[in-house]
Order: sequence, then C-alpha cells, then structure tokens
Amino acid sequence: MRTPRSSPRLRPRRVTALAALALSIITGCDPGGSADEEYRRSQTAFREQNWADAAAAARRATVLDPRHADAWFTLGRAAARQTAWDEAISAYERVVALEPANSKALNNLANVYFRQGRFDLAERWYARAIEVDPSYLLAVFHHGWVLRQLNRNEQAERAFRHCLELRPADPAAQRTHVDCLFLLGSLRFRAEDYAQAAALLEQVVTVLPTHTEARHLLGLAYRHLDRPADAERELATHKEMLRARRSEPIQIGDDP
Repeated sequence: MRTPRSSPRLRPRRVTALAALALSIITGCDPGGSADEEYRRSQTAFREQNWADAAAAARRATVLDPRHADAWFTLGRAAARQTAWDEAISAYERVVALEPANSKALNNLANVYFRQGRFDLAERWYARAIEVDPSYLLAVFHHGWVLRQLNRNEQAERAFRHCLELRPADPAAQRTHVDCLFLLGSLRFRAEDYAQAAALLEQVVTVLPTHTEARHLLGLAYRHLDRPADAERELATHKEMLRARRSEPIQIGDDP
C-alpha cells in the first residue's frame, strides 16, 4: 500500500498571492497592484473623505504586505471614521505590534476606546503614547480628561499641569492648551481651592473671552471668595453669552 505524499509547502510569495486572489474574489478588485500602490490609493481616498474606499484599498495593501504598518494605520483611521470600532482596534493593534514606539497609533487606539466611553482602556493607551512621546500634547490632554472622568483627580491634575508645560505652536494646539487650563481650574474648584481656581479661570477668559463655561465657573469661584461684584459681572456676562448663542440664526446650507 502506497504512503500518501505530503502536500508541498507553500512558499511565502505563493501564500501572499493566494491571499490577494482570495481578497479579489471577495471584494471584486484586481489584486495585481503592489501593496504600496494600494496604500497610495487608500491615502487618496482618505484625503477625499471616501472612508469606505480608503478602508478597502488599505485592506488590500495589508493582504499584499501584512507588515505594511502605514497601510494598517490608514485602515485604522478609515475604519474609525465609519465607527467600525472592532476593525479600527485590530488595525491599530497591528501597527503597535509592528512598531511599538508609534505614538500616533497608540494615541489613536486610545481615541477609539475614548469614543466608545471605555475610559479605563483609553487611559492605558494614552499613558503608553505619553511614555513614548512625553511632549504629545493631545495625548496628554486626553489622558487628563479620562483620568478626570475616572475620578482620579490628583492624577488628572498632574496630567493637565504637564499639558501646561508644553508650548503649543499652531492655533489648534493653543485651544487645547486653553482647555487644559479650564479643566485644571475646574478640578481646583471641585477641590474647593477657589483662589487657585479663579487664577486659572482668569487666564482662560483672558485668552478666550467667549469661553462660557469658564465665565460661569469663575463667577461661582468669586462668590466663594466673597467678591460679589466680580461674581455678578462674570455671571451676567455668562448669561448674556448664552442669550446671544440662542438668538443666532439657524444656518441652512444648500445640498452639494
């Protein structure tokens, strides 16, 4: 009786080619391009805010080259835009497995958990992003935010103070800096340190006079500090700002 012959071992290139062929059957796409070509397609689609096409091209790139960290990263971003949370998490985890020091992937993975309200996991990944890059302003800010949500107030204060040590360059980063000031002030108010809260909130309204929440909390801090005139001024400003906001006309845009 003959001994059955064992199946020949597939070479890595053959495995990749078969995987690409399988993907083409599923998606109806030609797998003939390279991983880099598919990655470039995903980037173009992402810039055009075509999240579905961006995700599809990134998936093809990762099949052609499972170690293409940039393609996995784009897949994570495109999946997150479509609230495909599980796929986004898996994609970012692949990036981190390939590039453990990729602070953007660590931050974005935390962002997915943040958007799901899973603050314990978000905190863990923000902390890892900051370990890699202590100057990562958004990661530091969001780390403080989730710590505050978890009622880990002392740690949240340290995070916001760290945030204030970082010097933002662009306007978006400057707004994050103001948000750190406000949240640190709110934590000092919660701790009944009204003098420090007022000092921080005064900085907020100096930089951003239209910050309604800061105006309101500053007015309350002044009340606790027995500064009635200052309190009434801030609370009246807050009320007027709310009234103006309610009276703004509804913006109606034409269909594109």
